[in-house]
Order: sequence, then structure tokens, then C-alpha cells
Amino acid sequence: MPAVRAVLLAGGAGKRLGGADKALLDHGGRTLLEHWTAALADREFSGVVVGPEHLGENLPDGFLLTREDPPLAGPAAAVCAGVRALDGAGSAAPDDVVLLLAVDVVDPVALLGWLQDWLPPLSRAGEQAVVPRDAQGQFQMLSSAFRHSWLSQRVAGLRPGEETSQSLRWLLEGARTVHPILPAGLGADVDTAEDAQRLGVNRSG
Repeated sequence: MPAVRAVLLAGGAGKRLGGADKALLDHGGRTLLEHWTAALADREFSGVVVGPEHLGENLPDGFLLTREDPPLAGPAAAVCAGVRALDGAGSAAPDDVVLLLAVDVVDPVALLGWLQDWLPPLSRAGEQAVVPRDAQGQFQMLSSAFRHSWLSQRVAGLRPGEETSQSLRWLLEGARTVHPILPAGLGADVDTAEDAQRLGVNRSG
């Protein structure tokens, strides 16, 4: 199996949660960021967290921190920043896999386990991505896996600032992709106060 790295988006504005910092929301006594970095480290997946500077004090060894420029320039810009940080670290090989993930998903262990079972297609010639659909048929771009070589070439081919305010679908279109169905409940995330209450998530502190 190729090496696996992650780009974890953790810098959203949290507008529908009253401006809450989603990375620092509490779930079972740990922040969502702590849940994610622990789950990734347990599988020996390193990666990049894309978010504000204050998150750096909460990152364990093996994780980088970066930020899209300008901040809050959208998910495509955040993914590009994460991919550039991986490339800049000089540790990724072309056949490596990059997971694209969101910090507000509350059960990273289950999602990572399911995604890892879908990585073998990326070891075969011709497949460049695994982007699941949910039961309603919607693409779940931040529960996906891409060949590092494809992502790196896509980002390198952009003009300066071209990704600002663009969607992930715009950024990731064109890859030869497997589309499995995401099991019900997997990838549940916190967008609203109602989501937080249902999923047992609270403001930390």
C-alpha cells in the first residue's frame, strides 16, 4: 500500500454555529481536532491541518499547520494550501495517497476505517480518486482520497489566486474516480446548533 497523508480542513468561519471554532468544539472530553489527529496518528497517517495559527499549539508531532491566503478564501483554497504544504515538506511520493477531510466530522475513526478499505483501487493503474456519495447522491468531497500526483499536478497548474472562492467540485473535477456509497451516518458533521446537540458536541471550556 502507498503511504497515506491527510489534508484536514479546520479553518471555517462556523457562521451557522455563531462563529464557533469547530476545531476546538468538545466531543467526549476532547476537541474535534484532538480526535482527528489521534485517529490519523493511530493509523500512522501524517498530514497538514489547514486553519488558524492558534491551532498549532494543539498539534502532535508529524502534523504541519498552514493557512489559505487570504484566510477564509474557501475550501478549494484551503485544499490547495494543504497540498502545497505537503509538497513543500518534500516527503510525499507520487504514488502516495492524500485524504481530504473536515475537522467537524465527529467520528474520524469510523470514517478513516471505511476510507482505508477503499484505497486499493488507487494502487491500480487508471484510478486517481475515491470520492463517495451519500444516500442522497451528493458527493462528499471532504471524505475522499486522491493520488498525490494528481492533486499536486492540479494545484501546480493553477494561476496565482485562481482557487480563491472556488468550490471543491471545481478543483477536483477531471480525476478518474471511484464513487462508493457512504454508509448512513458515516461522516456526520457539525454545521448547526441542532447538529451539535444531536451529535453530543459542545463548545470547549
